[in-house]
Parts: sequence; structure tokens; C-alpha cells
Amino acid sequence: MPDVNIDFDEIATTATTMGTKLSDISNELNNLETTVSGLLQDGLVFEKASPALKEAYDTFSRQMKTSAANIQSYADNFNGIAKSLAESDSALMTEIRNAIAQMNAEFQEGNGNEQ
Repeated sequence: MPDVNIDFDEIATTATTMGTKLSDISNELNNLETTVSGLLQDGLVFEKASPALKEAYDTFSRQMKTSAANIQSYADNFNGIAKSLAESDSALMTEIRNAIAQMNAEFQEGNGNEQ
């Protein structure tokens, strides 16, 4: 049987941190894109190679932004797992309490002590 430990606060904190870091990463990627673009326009200029370097960096930057966006997907997954587990826990509690109520009713009925 699996050992399960769920810390809902830690899940929420981690998901929030991931969202914050995504914002930081996105800002840094934008800053780098501006810096590299400036370099290729003013500081490292080749007639033919500079457009190819810019195209290569643009492709790289786009891929990095797509990868960074996946951080939010993971954060959303963690929040979804926590929500699902909390709902399952509540549903189990309800089922257990209903079973106890039914057992008590059957016990009372069996003893002729209906309430």
C-alpha cells in the first residue's frame, strides 16, 4: 500500500512560486532578446551572418518562451491535484459518516430503539 502525505500549503506555495518564477524568466528572456537584438544591430554586424544569427536567436528565444510557459502548466497541475485530493477527502468523509449513520440506524432498529 502506498504511503501518502499531502501538504496542501506546500503545494500552493510551490505553485505560486512557479508562477512568480515564470514571470521572472519571461522578463529575463525579453531583456535578453532586446540585448541580443541590439548587439546584432550595432556591435556584431556582418552583412550576411547577422540576419542568420538574428533568425537563430529568435528561434531559440521562441522555444525558450514556450518551454517557460510550461512552468505554469505544472503549477496548474499541482493545484489541480491538490483540489482533486481535497474533494476526494471530503467525499470519503461524507461516505464514512453516511455509513456510520446507517450502522447506527440499523443497530437502533435491531434493538427496538428506533428514534
